[in-house]
Amino acid sequence: MAKFNLSKSVINPFVKKPSTSWGEFYFNMAIDMLEGTLVHHGTKQISSNLTNTFGSTTTNIENIVDNVFFAKCLATEYDKVIKGGKTIIGGVPFTGGNVVLMTTVLSGILGTTKLNKNGDLLRDIGPAIQAYWLGNTSAKYPPPSIPCIGSIKNITTNIGMNFSPGVWTPIVVAPNNQPWPFLINFIISANLHLLTVGGMFFCNCQYPPPAPPAPGVLPWAGYMTKPLSAGPFTGKSWTDILKAAGVITTEALVASSINVKANNQDLTAQNIGAQITSGFVDAGNNNNITTIQKDALAALSTGDKNKIKNAAQALNTAKKV
Repeated sequence: MAKFNLSKSVINPFVKKPSTSWGEFYFNMAIDMLEGTLVHHGTKQISSNLTNTFGSTTTNIENIVDNVFFAKCLATEYDKVIKGGKTIIGGVPFTGGNVVLMTTVLSGILGTTKLNKNGDLLRDIGPAIQAYWLGNTSAKYPPPSIPCIGSIKNITTNIGMNFSPGVWTPIVVAPNNQPWPFLINFIISANLHLLTVGGMFFCNCQYPPPAPPAPGVLPWAGYMTKPLSAGPFTGKSWTDILKAAGVITTEALVASSINVKANNQDLTAQNIGAQITSGFVDAGNNNNITTIQKDALAALSTGDKNKIKNAAQALNTAKKV
């Protein structure tokens, strides 16, 4: 019989290190939802197929029993990934996303989606992601690596701001035996969305002599995040993760329900990385997206910074047409 430490004031007993990648986002969200389900339904729920907990349509998200808990978990983990990324132009991380507003908006979307027979969380979640970026600000150090317009060097950053919360496009890939398909679809959709956010850096700059230092501006478009990073989950299986979370269970129970496998491979960080990469490739075959979006997904799958930069520029130009 499985024993879970559910007496703590915080639902998730696993003490997580700050995640900076989508691989860790996947793991953290899966653990949060597993424990959220157990808190509300008890250990009997563990023997059922938990995949539907992370579907996208109304039918599948019925198992998200606590809208606020889910919204808070997703907003928190998304925020961690964003803080581990940087702007494509200038290479500056953003640190001031509106987590509270994203949580509030997402809670409302979940309630509406559950009531609507045609509701789809992946499609409807866009305003919550955009809410996160409203008023988002960058770190002041380092200053952008690309000089502001007309200058030869950025000395300091006064502020970097987001003025465009981006365009949300839901991307759905074939499940391919993936547990919690919503997570893979969300990660792919979120990466495409990040190429469409943008704003402005306001800096103190050095101009060609004899001009003295003066203020300058640099527009930026597109944001890059890490697919995987070396962290507490790298190389870990579900068995390892759940043991770290204080879960005591029989091997048979782990094999049948918790230790979910994708394509007969244990769900390690490396395999999650392979799923994310293949998801970008599969998404490129989606007939419901534009050629520019397909090119952007192809660029993201390569990890090539120049290709991703060009894809972001193309997407942002298309927004203005």
